[in-house]
Amino acid sequence: VERPDRKRLMKSSTYQYKKKRFGRGGGNNSFGIKDQSKSSNAVKIPPPLSGVVRIIPLGGVEEIGKNMTAIEIGEDIIVIDAGMHFANEATPGVDYVIPNTTYLEERKDRIRALIITHGHLDHIGGVPLVLSRIGNPPVYSRNLSILMMRKRQTEFPHLPALKENIVEKDSTITCGKIKVRFFGVTHTIPDSMGIIIE
Repeated sequence: VERPDRKRLMKSSTYQYKKKRFGRGGGNNSFGIKDQSKSSNAVKIPPPLSGVVRIIPLGGVEEIGKNMTAIEIGEDIIVIDAGMHFANEATPGVDYVIPNTTYLEERKDRIRALIITHGHLDHIGGVPLVLSRIGNPPVYSRNLSILMMRKRQTEFPHLPALKENIVEKDSTITCGKIKVRFFGVTHTIPDSMGIIIE
């Protein structure tokens, strides 16, 4: 037996957007969607202890699409991918769905980078919308993925521009105190890469 009071406590794991609602109402939110980061009864998650690596899958787990993972080490957070998936029969009237970024919105001052592994929409589709929510951190990816994100960004001219940084498969970057190395991988799209976090 399902209790009705439990339904009120459940929070959506995604944001859903309808194209026809862009730019209308909603106060500071240009999409007319309620900002879930200001929930007064939300449980506060403490920062990770020293030496602890917190891995937070925000989408793409046991589903196709919405790929997004946050890695939190000390006072630094890096985000890997920001995908979307298209609506289906379970979401009538919705054009696409992106991951719930509430955890990141509450910690946007600690986000050091968004790293994109490759240019498929299930990894880059949510970039323009997600970046505006999490403080517009620098974006790191290979050339083709950056070009595809630029094209996607043109669909959202009212949102901030990408702070793009092109990396190569053997590049190394430092994001806060986190060292990140890249390596090339074979995939169905060129310029795909894997990530090593040290």
